[in-house]
Amino acid sequence: MRYIFFLTFIASSYLVQAQEDSIQIYTDRPGFSDYPKTIPKGYFQVEAGFSFDSETVNPNDKNQVINWNNTLVKYGLTSGLELRLSQSYQSVRLLESGTSPEFNWISNSGPIVVGSKVNLLEESGLIPQTAVLAEYGINTANPSTFENNSYYRIQMSSIYQLNPQWYLMANLGYDKLFENLGRLRFTLNSGFSINEKLSVYAEIYGFRSESLTPLNYFDGGFTYLINPKFQLDLHAGFDLVQQVNNVDNYQQSFLSIGLGYLFKVKK
Repeated sequence: MRYIFFLTFIASSYLVQAQEDSIQIYTDRPGFSDYPKTIPKGYFQVEAGFSFDSETVNPNDKNQVINWNNTLVKYGLTSGLELRLSQSYQSVRLLESGTSPEFNWISNSGPIVVGSKVNLLEESGLIPQTAVLAEYGINTANPSTFENNSYYRIQMSSIYQLNPQWYLMANLGYDKLFENLGRLRFTLNSGFSINEKLSVYAEIYGFRSESLTPLNYFDGGFTYLINPKFQLDLHAGFDLVQQVNNVDNYQQSFLSIGLGYLFKVKK
């Protein structure tokens, strides 16, 4: 029902703004790199997606996660500053050998996350376009203990245009997930525009902390512009550990589809 309402809203808004200006959408999806540019002043942007994740936890059992509605809303408050609000709704199950899988799902809302992104540098010569992002969230699934159920993230994002079709983007930041210890996070993303509408990308990302095993992943996918303000995407990825270390009886992978829509509310 949420997606039906959302798609109806997009269609009606697009008809009203048929003669809209030539500003183009740039999203933080697909992938895990945040694009280092704020949306224009007075504009809203909605980014939403569906994903399915599967991880082998032992030779017989799998942990599966369906993220039904991962939604991020942005608003351009001023030139160079955007406000952000996001939340997701997901279902999780342990798929045990010999059990009926359809009855094992546990569903809950993800954290409510508020934040902002600020432009720092415009691309000039060898200097990449750079922005800083900060977010803070509350775990709505278990809000009883405020200190142990809060989330925060601060991150620097940069992009450099190697040529008109090919870019290189990197993120470096720090986050703390609820009761877990803090960790460094990084991404390295490269994309290529096949034509004005279709683009492809590949990305390596991961996490580092003092007490946990390093986590490293790869993902890649496509984006397609229906028009300059409406983007569709498809991407998939996997854990690099299973490929590099040949770990027996372990596998983690995911598949995701989504969209992004940029619009300006007219009085």
